[in-house]
Amino acid sequence: MKLSTKFSLFNAVSRVVILLVLAGALPLAMSHLARLTTDQRLAQKKEKVLRLLRRNGISAFITAEQSSYGSYNLLKEEFISLEAIPPGPGINEIEDSKRAVEDEIVEYRVLSYAFAQDGQNYLLEIGRSTGSIGETERNFRHYALYMLLVAVALTTLADVAFFRYLLEPFYTIIRQRLKNAHHPAAFNFAPIETSTDDFRYLDESLREMMTTIQASFTKERKFIADASHELLTPLAALQYRFDNMLADESLSDENQLRVVESQRTVHRLRTIIRSLLMISKIENDQFARAETVPLAPLVAEVCDEVQDRLAVLGLTLHQDLTPDFTVLHANRSLLFTLLYNLLSNAIKYNRAGGRIDVRGRPTPAGGYGLEVRDTGVGVAREQLPRLFLRFDKGATADPDSYGLGLSIARTIADLHGISLEVNSIEGLGTSFLLGFPAPAPGLAEAT
Repeated sequence: MKLSTKFSLFNAVSRVVILLVLAGALPLAMSHLARLTTDQRLAQKKEKVLRLLRRNGISAFITAEQSSYGSYNLLKEEFISLEAIPPGPGINEIEDSKRAVEDEIVEYRVLSYAFAQDGQNYLLEIGRSTGSIGETERNFRHYALYMLLVAVALTTLADVAFFRYLLEPFYTIIRQRLKNAHHPAAFNFAPIETSTDDFRYLDESLREMMTTIQASFTKERKFIADASHELLTPLAALQYRFDNMLADESLSDENQLRVVESQRTVHRLRTIIRSLLMISKIENDQFARAETVPLAPLVAEVCDEVQDRLAVLGLTLHQDLTPDFTVLHANRSLLFTLLYNLLSNAIKYNRAGGRIDVRGRPTPAGGYGLEVRDTGVGVAREQLPRLFLRFDKGATADPDSYGLGLSIARTIADLHGISLEVNSIEGLGTSFLLGFPAPAPGLAEAT
């Protein structure tokens, strides 16, 4: 799971927990807020009534024939009452009270206030039904809940956007420095722009590490190339001397056998050196890849090349590439070597009278899969991970095997972005599967 996703999930979960806590405490808070709002409203109405009484006088509400005044609204949600009372202690309070209104008991929140005017004490009561207060409370609760949900959604989206912005340099480092750095020579040393010190330090560390690795790779490959090139000259001289010795008629049969064995050794050394030179050139990207190569004709050419070896062992070879597939930006000679090495491996480790199948089919992703399958001795499961290592001959005792053919095949496949997988069952055979990537839409149209 990505770091930004974890951050976003944590914030979302924490906000949901906070929301649940607030939702639990919301009824009490809204009830208190509704009562507080009601009390403030009652106090405001009290002040308004007192101003009216001072301006218009008590007689506007209570006449000589009356001792009190009362008024209820149509739905009995609010009332105001004013009545004369005997002298007593002052009253200024708000409390819940039940009142009988037209044979109905209604609960009210009542403000009671005693005051004196014109030498007479009066009691002013202003009430609001608790039912209307509950309605106000529910409205407050709904509005508050909606606002909380909107706030959680907005802050979560803001967090996701901020985390993506904050971690973008980190993902750029992963893409450029790690994921797409298939080869030290192709590494991009341009600094990643970021204002975060941690990411800048990570980027600098990776660039320093890759500088060291690139220098080591360069030295190793230069040494292999130079050593291989220099060794070919003395080996050619040895081969020339052995040829001259064999031309000497006075050479005994025993010495002739020794010279022939020495020639075979020189031949093996030259084969190994040329293989190492090819690997070095491929890894140093010294082969141009500007050709468009159809696979079917190339496979047919490789199969023609190995016909003599097939006849010696009595092997049958079947080709089936339908439809054909064209490899763009390729090197035809290298692809020929790749297929030749796989077929050579299938011939070398097959059984007498066995079969080899070369089968190609499009893949669902738009690429192409080419399989080379044989009915040979197979490879042990524990040996499969080491099959492409250089000079690893595995369990074979073949003196002509140098453990470089499949290593060259892997190097060529990597150069062209081709996946190379192997499956094998001991005693039944081995299958090599080449996965050619789908061409980019623009490139496909151009060709």
